[in-house]
Amino acid sequence: MSTDPTDAVPGAVNDPAESFDRSARAYEQLVALNRAGSDRLVRALPDERFARVLDVGCGTGFATMRAVERGGVTEVVGVDPSPPMLEVFAEHLAGHPEITADLRPATADDTGVPDRWADLVICTMALHWMPDRPAAIREMARALRPGGVLAILAPGERHDRPTVDIIEDTGDPLVIRLAQSIVSNEIPVTWLTDQLRDVGLTPLDVWAETRMRVVSPDAVADRMDAVATHLWADLPAEEQADVLRRVRATFREAAGPDGLYRYQFVKTFAIARAPA
Repeated sequence: MSTDPTDAVPGAVNDPAESFDRSARAYEQLVALNRAGSDRLVRALPDERFARVLDVGCGTGFATMRAVERGGVTEVVGVDPSPPMLEVFAEHLAGHPEITADLRPATADDTGVPDRWADLVICTMALHWMPDRPAAIREMARALRPGGVLAILAPGERHDRPTVDIIEDTGDPLVIRLAQSIVSNEIPVTWLTDQLRDVGLTPLDVWAETRMRVVSPDAVADRMDAVATHLWADLPAEEQADVLRRVRATFREAAGPDGLYRYQFVKTFAIARAPA
């Protein structure tokens, strides 16, 4: 199976925003590990003030909210194709009336912000959903002021290959769409480093971290239900529900004798700076 981060997912012709529209209210609880990665990314930022923040593929905004907690943020633009996600982000920002916010339903390759507007552009667990990833990175670089910083968090190379193997072993062509999606979502460190240089940014730190997780199989299935239902959006509703039941059964059957599911998750982190 290809690991080229620009490859499409066979059979996955549906818009990922469908998954996020449906799961916006429960998203932050179901993908708590993404929030933990965002915390790690924000902690790795250079020790300086970022007043203007552009969050690309912002979702519910938990990465920006971590930057807000860090201090110094006065203006936020968040872009995401899912209006329900933006609604949740707006609720988070409502507790910070000192911050001017503009949350827009827009795509990553056309954020609408002026050239050189942002002190910080942040993109957490969203780049892998973008159809043209190089174009999205170019847009992020365009938005940075001289000396501004870009911070990216994405699924890393081979980020959940044990789960891919388990899913492929089912031989179920519809369930296997999930395995294909997991592989196509990989963002290797070397590829991302090259992309950052190609748009004129200087990588300050690009790295990968691997975590091993032991959770209930239903917790894994719930996470997939939050982010991956678009993979079957072309099917009738009853068939979609049946595929999701088969996905859940696959994780339950793969649990250990203690009833827990073990998997790995690799995340790619990147911090880069625009020329001064």
